[in-house]
Amino acid sequence: MTIYGMTAALLAGIASALSVYAAQSVSYQNPVRRTMTARSLRSSSWNRPTEAASILDSNEIGRKKILIIQLQGHLFFGNVAQLTDNIKATLEQKKGTPAEPWIVIIDFTLVLGMDSSAAQAIGKLKDTMRKRFHIDVAIFVSGSRDGFPCKYDLSHELSCPADPADHDTISKEAALLFGGEAKTEETDGPTNLVHTPRLIRSSRDTGLPIPQNLVCDSLDSALIFAENVLIARKNPCLLEDIAEFREPLTKSNNEGEFYSSDEEKRSAIIFLSNLCPGESLPDVEQLFSLFKREVYNENEIIWRQGSVSDSAKLLVKGRLLSLLENEEGTLEQIPTGAMLGELGLVKGIDRLNTVQCVSDGAVLYSLDREDWDVLKRDNPRIARFIDMIIVNYLSHRIQHVNSRVFETKYLPV
Repeated sequence: MTIYGMTAALLAGIASALSVYAAQSVSYQNPVRRTMTARSLRSSSWNRPTEAASILDSNEIGRKKILIIQLQGHLFFGNVAQLTDNIKATLEQKKGTPAEPWIVIIDFTLVLGMDSSAAQAIGKLKDTMRKRFHIDVAIFVSGSRDGFPCKYDLSHELSCPADPADHDTISKEAALLFGGEAKTEETDGPTNLVHTPRLIRSSRDTGLPIPQNLVCDSLDSALIFAENVLIARKNPCLLEDIAEFREPLTKSNNEGEFYSSDEEKRSAIIFLSNLCPGESLPDVEQLFSLFKREVYNENEIIWRQGSVSDSAKLLVKGRLLSLLENEEGTLEQIPTGAMLGELGLVKGIDRLNTVQCVSDGAVLYSLDREDWDVLKRDNPRIARFIDMIIVNYLSHRIQHVNSRVFETKYLPV
Protein backbone atom coordinates (compact mmCIF):
# COMPACT_ATOMS: atom_id res chain seq x y z
CA MET A 1 0.00 0.00 0.00
CA THR A 2 2.91 2.33 0.77
CA ILE A 3 4.48 1.72 -2.65
CA TYR A 4 1.36 1.40 -4.84
CA GLY A 5 -1.17 3.35 -2.76
CA MET A 6 -1.25 6.71 -1.00
CA THR A 7 2.51 7.41 -1.11
CA ALA A 8 2.70 6.78 -4.85
CA ALA A 9 -0.28 9.05 -5.43
CA LEU A 10 1.30 11.84 -3.39
CA LEU A 11 4.59 11.52 -5.26
CA ALA A 12 2.77 11.54 -8.59
CA GLY A 13 0.85 14.65 -7.55
CA ILE A 14 4.03 16.46 -6.51
CA ALA A 15 5.74 15.51 -9.78
CA SER A 16 2.74 16.69 -11.76
CA ALA A 17 2.61 20.03 -9.93
CA LEU A 18 6.33 20.60 -10.48
CA SER A 19 5.95 19.76 -14.16
CA VAL A 20 3.09 22.23 -14.59
CA TYR A 21 5.07 24.90 -12.73
CA ALA A 22 8.11 24.32 -14.94
CA ALA A 23 6.05 24.32 -18.13
CA GLN A 24 4.27 27.56 -17.26
CA SER A 25 7.52 29.23 -16.25
CA VAL A 26 9.27 28.22 -19.47
CA SER A 27 6.34 29.12 -21.76
CA TYR A 28 6.30 32.77 -20.69
CA GLN A 29 9.28 33.79 -18.58
CA ASN A 30 7.87 37.32 -18.25
CA PRO A 31 4.10 37.65 -17.74
CA VAL A 32 4.30 41.27 -19.01
CA ARG A 33 4.45 41.03 -22.80
CA ARG A 34 4.68 44.72 -23.63
CA THR A 35 4.24 48.22 -22.18
CA MET A 36 3.49 51.33 -24.24
CA THR A 37 1.49 54.55 -24.29
CA ALA A 38 -1.68 55.11 -26.30
CA ARG A 39 0.11 57.53 -28.65
CA SER A 40 0.93 54.64 -30.97
CA LEU A 41 -2.08 52.48 -30.11
CA ARG A 42 -5.28 54.41 -30.73
CA SER A 43 -8.96 53.58 -30.47
CA SER A 44 -11.39 53.09 -33.35
CA SER A 45 -13.07 56.40 -32.47
CA TRP A 46 -10.97 58.47 -34.85
CA ASN A 47 -13.48 60.91 -36.36
CA ARG A 48 -13.66 63.19 -33.34
CA PRO A 49 -14.08 66.99 -33.48
CA THR A 50 -10.91 68.92 -34.25
CA GLU A 51 -10.65 70.34 -30.72
CA ALA A 52 -11.03 66.89 -29.16
CA ALA A 53 -8.41 65.46 -31.53
CA SER A 54 -5.96 68.23 -30.59
CA ILE A 55 -6.40 67.38 -26.90
CA LEU A 56 -5.62 63.72 -27.53
CA ASP A 57 -2.56 64.61 -29.66
CA SER A 58 -1.10 66.88 -26.96
CA ASN A 59 2.13 65.72 -25.31
CA GLU A 60 1.08 67.23 -21.98
CA ILE A 61 -2.55 66.13 -21.59
CA GLY A 62 -3.15 63.67 -24.44
CA ARG A 63 -2.75 59.96 -25.19
CA LYS A 64 0.75 60.02 -23.72
CA LYS A 65 -0.98 59.99 -20.32
CA ILE A 66 -2.50 56.57 -21.03
CA LEU A 67 -0.21 53.63 -20.20
CA ILE A 68 -1.07 50.20 -21.64
CA ILE A 69 0.34 47.05 -20.06
CA GLN A 70 -0.31 43.79 -21.90
CA LEU A 71 -0.08 40.50 -20.02
CA GLN A 72 0.39 37.01 -21.44
CA GLY A 73 0.39 33.31 -20.65
CA HIS A 74 -0.63 31.74 -17.34
CA LEU A 75 -0.70 33.88 -14.22
CA PHE A 76 -0.18 31.85 -11.07
CA PHE A 77 1.54 31.89 -7.70
CA GLY A 78 4.94 31.31 -9.32
CA ASN A 79 5.03 34.48 -11.43
CA VAL A 80 2.45 36.87 -10.01
CA ALA A 81 5.04 38.50 -7.72
CA GLN A 82 7.22 39.19 -10.76
CA LEU A 83 4.19 40.62 -12.56
CA THR A 84 3.19 43.05 -9.82
CA ASP A 85 6.82 44.05 -9.15
CA ASN A 86 7.37 44.84 -12.85
CA ILE A 87 4.26 47.04 -13.00
CA LYS A 88 5.19 48.86 -9.80
CA ALA A 89 8.73 49.40 -11.06
CA THR A 90 7.40 50.85 -14.34
CA LEU A 91 5.06 53.24 -12.52
CA GLU A 92 7.80 54.21 -10.04
CA GLN A 93 10.15 55.04 -12.89
CA LYS A 94 7.58 57.34 -14.50
CA LYS A 95 6.34 58.93 -11.27
CA GLY A 96 7.00 62.67 -11.10
CA THR A 97 8.16 62.87 -14.72
CA PRO A 98 6.37 64.21 -17.83
CA ALA A 99 5.70 60.57 -18.73
CA GLU A 100 3.72 59.93 -15.51
CA PRO A 101 0.43 58.27 -16.55
CA TRP A 102 -2.99 59.36 -15.40
CA ILE A 103 -4.76 56.28 -16.76
CA VAL A 104 -3.47 52.69 -16.77
CA ILE A 105 -4.96 49.97 -18.98
CA ILE A 106 -3.99 46.37 -18.08
CA ASP A 107 -4.88 44.02 -20.93
CA PHE A 108 -5.58 40.34 -20.11
CA THR A 109 -6.56 39.34 -23.68
CA LEU A 110 -3.56 36.99 -24.08
CA VAL A 111 -3.81 35.54 -20.57
CA LEU A 112 -4.66 31.84 -20.87
CA GLY A 113 -5.44 31.12 -17.25
CA MET A 114 -5.17 32.51 -13.75
CA ASP A 115 -5.23 30.89 -10.33
CA SER A 116 -6.86 32.43 -7.27
CA SER A 117 -3.60 33.69 -5.79
CA ALA A 118 -2.82 35.63 -8.97
CA ALA A 119 -6.36 37.02 -9.14
CA GLN A 120 -6.17 38.26 -5.55
CA ALA A 121 -2.77 39.83 -6.21
CA ILE A 122 -4.23 41.73 -9.17
CA GLY A 123 -6.97 43.01 -6.88
CA LYS A 124 -4.37 44.36 -4.45
CA LEU A 125 -2.41 45.91 -7.32
CA LYS A 126 -5.50 47.95 -8.18
CA ASP A 127 -5.42 49.63 -4.77
CA THR A 128 -1.65 50.16 -4.92
CA MET A 129 -1.86 51.98 -8.24
CA ARG A 130 -4.42 54.39 -6.84
CA LYS A 131 -2.89 55.06 -3.41
CA ARG A 132 0.83 54.92 -4.15
CA PHE A 133 0.99 56.13 -7.75
CA HIS A 134 -2.14 58.33 -7.83
CA ILE A 135 -3.56 56.72 -10.97
CA ASP A 136 -6.90 58.38 -11.76
CA VAL A 137 -8.44 55.43 -13.59
CA ALA A 138 -7.33 51.80 -13.82
CA ILE A 139 -9.00 49.91 -16.68
CA PHE A 140 -8.78 46.13 -16.83
CA VAL A 141 -9.46 44.41 -20.17
CA SER A 142 -10.84 40.90 -19.76
CA GLY A 143 -10.65 40.12 -23.50
CA SER A 144 -13.99 38.32 -23.33
CA ARG A 145 -17.64 38.97 -22.52
CA ASP A 146 -17.31 36.01 -20.15
CA GLY A 147 -14.83 37.85 -17.92
CA PHE A 148 -11.39 36.80 -16.77
CA PRO A 149 -10.08 33.20 -17.16
CA CYS A 150 -10.37 32.28 -13.49
CA LYS A 151 -12.94 31.01 -10.98
CA TYR A 152 -12.40 33.99 -8.67
CA ASP A 153 -14.87 36.82 -9.38
CA LEU A 154 -12.14 39.18 -10.50
CA SER A 155 -14.48 41.33 -12.61
CA HIS A 156 -16.47 42.26 -9.52
CA GLU A 157 -13.33 42.87 -7.48
CA LEU A 158 -11.70 45.14 -10.06
CA SER A 159 -14.68 47.22 -11.10
CA CYS A 160 -15.89 48.17 -7.59
CA PRO A 161 -19.55 48.00 -8.67
CA ALA A 162 -21.81 50.80 -7.55
CA ASP A 163 -24.25 50.18 -4.72
CA PRO A 164 -27.77 50.68 -6.08
CA ALA A 165 -28.46 52.81 -2.99
CA ASP A 166 -25.38 54.96 -3.62
CA HIS A 167 -26.30 58.47 -4.71
CA ASP A 168 -22.94 58.88 -6.51
CA THR A 169 -23.72 56.38 -9.27
CA ILE A 170 -23.66 57.06 -12.98
CA SER A 171 -25.36 60.36 -13.68
CA LYS A 172 -26.43 61.72 -17.04
CA GLU A 173 -23.30 63.84 -17.17
CA ALA A 174 -20.90 61.09 -16.13
CA ALA A 175 -22.45 58.73 -18.65
CA LEU A 176 -20.90 60.89 -21.37
CA LEU A 177 -17.61 59.18 -20.55
CA PHE A 178 -19.23 55.92 -21.60
CA GLY A 179 -20.26 57.25 -25.00
CA GLY A 180 -23.57 58.78 -23.97
CA GLU A 181 -24.98 56.02 -21.77
CA ALA A 182 -23.74 53.54 -19.22
CA LYS A 183 -23.10 50.27 -21.02
CA THR A 184 -23.38 46.96 -19.22
CA GLU A 185 -22.70 43.37 -20.17
CA GLU A 186 -26.13 43.05 -21.79
CA THR A 187 -25.42 45.75 -24.41
CA ASP A 188 -23.48 45.79 -27.64
CA GLY A 189 -22.33 49.39 -27.21
CA PRO A 190 -18.76 50.60 -27.57
CA THR A 191 -17.65 50.33 -23.95
CA ASN A 192 -19.27 47.02 -22.95
CA LEU A 193 -18.67 47.33 -19.23
CA VAL A 194 -18.73 44.10 -17.27
CA HIS A 195 -20.06 45.92 -14.20
CA THR A 196 -21.44 49.41 -13.65
CA PRO A 197 -18.64 51.07 -11.64
CA ARG A 198 -18.78 53.43 -8.68
CA LEU A 199 -17.95 57.00 -9.67
CA ILE A 200 -15.75 59.48 -7.78
CA ARG A 201 -14.30 62.92 -8.30
CA SER A 202 -10.80 62.76 -9.74
CA SER A 203 -7.86 64.47 -8.05
CA ARG A 204 -7.27 65.96 -11.49
CA ASP A 205 -10.66 67.59 -11.95
CA THR A 206 -12.46 66.42 -15.08
CA GLY A 207 -15.64 68.34 -14.36
CA LEU A 208 -17.33 64.92 -14.31
CA PRO A 209 -17.23 62.10 -11.76
CA ILE A 210 -15.17 59.19 -13.09
CA PRO A 211 -14.70 55.57 -12.00
CA GLN A 212 -11.52 54.67 -10.16
CA ASN A 213 -11.56 51.23 -11.75
CA LEU A 214 -13.57 49.50 -14.42
CA VAL A 215 -13.52 46.35 -16.53
CA CYS A 216 -14.02 46.36 -20.31
CA ASP A 217 -14.21 43.35 -22.60
CA SER A 218 -11.88 44.69 -25.32
CA LEU A 219 -8.82 46.89 -25.62
CA ASP A 220 -10.59 49.19 -28.07
CA SER A 221 -13.42 49.75 -25.57
CA ALA A 222 -10.89 50.67 -22.90
CA LEU A 223 -9.07 53.06 -25.23
CA ILE A 224 -12.30 54.84 -26.20
CA PHE A 225 -13.20 55.34 -22.54
CA ALA A 226 -9.69 56.50 -21.60
CA GLU A 227 -9.68 59.03 -24.45
CA ASN A 228 -13.07 60.35 -23.30
CA VAL A 229 -11.67 60.90 -19.80
CA LEU A 230 -8.79 62.96 -21.21
CA ILE A 231 -11.19 65.04 -23.30
CA ALA A 232 -13.52 65.60 -20.32
CA ARG A 233 -10.64 66.75 -18.16
CA LYS A 234 -9.91 69.59 -20.57
CA ASN A 235 -13.39 70.37 -21.90
CA PRO A 236 -16.43 68.29 -20.83
CA CYS A 237 -18.61 70.29 -23.22
CA LEU A 238 -16.98 68.47 -26.15
CA LEU A 239 -18.43 65.16 -24.96
CA GLU A 240 -21.81 66.82 -24.41
CA ASP A 241 -21.79 68.08 -28.01
CA ILE A 242 -20.93 64.64 -29.37
CA ALA A 243 -23.68 63.01 -27.28
CA GLU A 244 -26.19 65.64 -28.41
CA PHE A 245 -25.48 64.91 -32.07
CA ARG A 246 -25.89 61.17 -31.50
CA GLU A 247 -29.21 61.17 -29.67
CA PRO A 248 -31.78 58.60 -30.86
CA LEU A 249 -34.12 59.38 -33.73
CA THR A 250 -37.54 60.81 -32.98
CA LYS A 251 -40.56 59.86 -35.04
CA SER A 252 -43.37 62.10 -36.15
CA ASN A 253 -47.03 61.23 -35.87
CA ASN A 254 -47.38 61.00 -39.63
CA GLU A 255 -46.97 57.45 -40.91
CA GLY A 256 -43.86 56.85 -38.80
CA GLU A 257 -41.65 59.16 -40.88
CA PHE A 258 -38.61 60.76 -39.27
CA TYR A 259 -38.33 64.49 -38.93
CA SER A 260 -35.70 66.31 -40.98
CA SER A 261 -34.58 69.28 -38.87
CA ASP A 262 -32.03 72.06 -39.03
CA GLU A 263 -30.40 70.47 -36.00
CA GLU A 264 -29.97 67.22 -37.90
CA LYS A 265 -28.34 69.02 -40.82
CA ARG A 266 -26.07 70.89 -38.42
CA SER A 267 -24.99 67.56 -36.97
CA ALA A 268 -24.37 66.19 -40.46
CA ILE A 269 -22.21 69.17 -41.43
CA ILE A 270 -20.19 68.87 -38.21
CA PHE A 271 -19.66 65.15 -38.84
CA LEU A 272 -18.52 65.89 -42.38
CA SER A 273 -16.25 68.64 -41.08
CA ASN A 274 -14.69 66.18 -38.62
CA LEU A 275 -13.87 63.96 -41.59
CA CYS A 276 -12.22 66.91 -43.37
CA PRO A 277 -9.86 68.36 -40.74
CA GLY A 278 -8.32 71.68 -41.65
CA GLU A 279 -10.92 72.55 -44.30
CA SER A 280 -13.06 75.67 -44.01
CA LEU A 281 -16.71 75.37 -42.98
CA PRO A 282 -18.01 77.06 -46.18
CA ASP A 283 -16.15 74.49 -48.29
CA VAL A 284 -17.56 71.62 -46.21
CA GLU A 285 -21.07 73.09 -46.55
CA GLN A 286 -20.58 73.30 -50.31
CA LEU A 287 -19.72 69.60 -50.41
CA PHE A 288 -22.64 68.73 -48.13
CA SER A 289 -25.06 70.57 -50.42
CA LEU A 290 -24.68 67.67 -52.89
CA PHE A 291 -25.78 65.06 -50.32
CA LYS A 292 -29.38 63.84 -50.29
CA ARG A 293 -31.20 62.64 -47.16
CA GLU A 294 -32.19 58.97 -46.87
CA VAL A 295 -34.06 57.10 -44.10
CA TYR A 296 -33.79 53.37 -43.43
CA ASN A 297 -35.83 51.18 -41.07
CA GLU A 298 -34.64 48.45 -38.72
CA ASN A 299 -33.19 45.38 -40.50
CA GLU A 300 -33.31 47.16 -43.87
CA ILE A 301 -30.32 46.52 -46.14
CA ILE A 302 -28.49 49.64 -47.31
CA TRP A 303 -26.55 47.61 -49.91
CA ARG A 304 -25.31 44.07 -50.43
CA GLN A 305 -21.81 42.81 -50.98
CA GLY A 306 -21.00 42.66 -54.68
CA SER A 307 -23.58 45.26 -55.74
CA VAL A 308 -22.65 48.29 -57.84
CA SER A 309 -21.06 51.19 -55.94
CA ASP A 310 -23.18 54.17 -56.93
CA SER A 311 -22.91 56.42 -53.85
CA ALA A 312 -21.05 57.35 -50.69
CA LYS A 313 -23.10 57.87 -47.53
CA LEU A 314 -22.70 59.77 -44.26
CA LEU A 315 -24.30 58.15 -41.19
CA VAL A 316 -25.92 60.93 -39.14
CA LYS A 317 -28.24 59.03 -36.80
CA GLY A 318 -28.87 55.39 -36.01
CA ARG A 319 -26.65 52.30 -36.05
CA LEU A 320 -25.42 50.27 -39.01
CA LEU A 321 -23.67 46.91 -39.16
CA SER A 322 -21.08 46.00 -41.78
CA LEU A 323 -20.62 42.30 -42.51
CA LEU A 324 -18.80 40.07 -44.98
CA GLU A 325 -21.03 37.42 -46.51
CA ASN A 326 -19.79 33.82 -46.39
CA GLU A 327 -17.46 34.87 -43.54
CA GLU A 328 -19.41 33.98 -40.41
CA GLY A 329 -18.71 36.30 -37.48
CA THR A 330 -16.88 38.90 -39.57
CA LEU A 331 -18.84 42.03 -38.76
CA GLU A 332 -18.25 45.55 -37.54
CA GLN A 333 -20.50 48.28 -36.20
CA ILE A 334 -20.33 51.55 -38.15
CA PRO A 335 -20.17 54.51 -35.76
CA THR A 336 -22.33 57.59 -36.08
CA GLY A 337 -20.52 60.29 -38.05
CA ALA A 338 -18.72 57.81 -40.31
CA MET A 339 -18.72 57.83 -44.10
CA LEU A 340 -19.21 54.55 -45.94
CA GLY A 341 -18.95 53.54 -49.58
CA GLU A 342 -16.53 56.33 -50.53
CA LEU A 343 -13.86 53.93 -51.85
CA GLY A 344 -16.32 52.21 -54.18
CA LEU A 345 -17.59 55.56 -55.43
CA VAL A 346 -14.09 56.86 -56.24
CA LYS A 347 -12.54 53.63 -57.54
CA GLY A 348 -15.65 52.23 -59.23
CA ILE A 349 -15.33 48.83 -57.55
CA ASP A 350 -18.29 46.75 -56.37
CA ARG A 351 -19.41 46.84 -52.75
CA LEU A 352 -16.96 45.00 -50.51
CA ASN A 353 -19.48 44.33 -47.73
CA THR A 354 -23.14 44.17 -46.82
CA VAL A 355 -24.49 47.03 -44.69
CA GLN A 356 -27.67 46.70 -42.61
CA CYS A 357 -29.59 49.02 -40.29
CA VAL A 358 -29.68 47.53 -36.78
CA SER A 359 -31.43 50.37 -34.88
CA ASP A 360 -35.06 51.50 -34.91
CA GLY A 361 -34.13 53.71 -37.83
CA ALA A 362 -31.16 55.41 -39.46
CA VAL A 363 -30.67 58.71 -41.26
CA LEU A 364 -27.95 58.91 -43.91
CA TYR A 365 -26.96 61.60 -46.37
CA SER A 366 -25.90 60.24 -49.75
CA LEU A 367 -23.61 61.56 -52.52
CA ASP A 368 -24.56 59.74 -55.74
CA ARG A 369 -22.31 59.03 -58.70
CA GLU A 370 -23.89 61.62 -60.99
CA ASP A 371 -23.23 64.45 -58.53
CA TRP A 372 -19.76 63.07 -57.82
CA ASP A 373 -18.84 63.14 -61.50
CA VAL A 374 -20.09 66.73 -61.81
CA LEU A 375 -18.12 67.72 -58.69
CA LYS A 376 -14.89 66.21 -60.07
CA ARG A 377 -15.36 68.10 -63.33
CA ASP A 378 -16.46 71.48 -61.99
CA ASN A 379 -14.73 71.70 -58.60
CA PRO A 380 -11.83 69.25 -58.22
CA ARG A 381 -10.56 71.08 -55.11
CA ILE A 382 -13.74 70.20 -53.19
CA ALA A 383 -13.80 66.72 -54.74
CA ARG A 384 -10.36 66.18 -53.23
CA PHE A 385 -12.03 66.18 -49.78
CA ILE A 386 -13.47 62.73 -50.54
CA ASP A 387 -10.02 61.51 -51.62
CA MET A 388 -8.55 62.72 -48.31
CA ILE A 389 -11.32 60.97 -46.35
CA ILE A 390 -10.23 57.73 -48.04
CA VAL A 391 -6.58 58.42 -47.10
CA ASN A 392 -7.56 59.14 -43.50
CA TYR A 393 -9.63 55.94 -43.32
CA LEU A 394 -6.67 53.98 -44.68
CA SER A 395 -4.42 55.48 -42.01
CA HIS A 396 -7.02 54.58 -39.37
CA ARG A 397 -7.23 51.01 -40.65
CA ILE A 398 -3.47 50.60 -40.44
CA GLN A 399 -3.56 51.79 -36.83
CA HIS A 400 -6.46 49.41 -36.18
CA VAL A 401 -4.42 46.49 -37.54
CA ASN A 402 -1.53 47.52 -35.29
CA SER A 403 -3.89 47.51 -32.33
CA ARG A 404 -5.21 44.06 -33.23
CA VAL A 405 -1.69 42.66 -33.60
CA PHE A 406 -0.78 44.14 -30.22
CA GLU A 407 -3.94 42.77 -28.65
CA THR A 408 -4.01 39.24 -30.11
CA LYS A 409 -0.68 38.69 -31.92
CA TYR A 410 -2.68 37.98 -35.09
CA LEU A 411 -3.82 40.07 -38.03
CA PRO A 412 -7.56 40.85 -38.08
CA VAL A 413 -9.73 39.03 -40.62
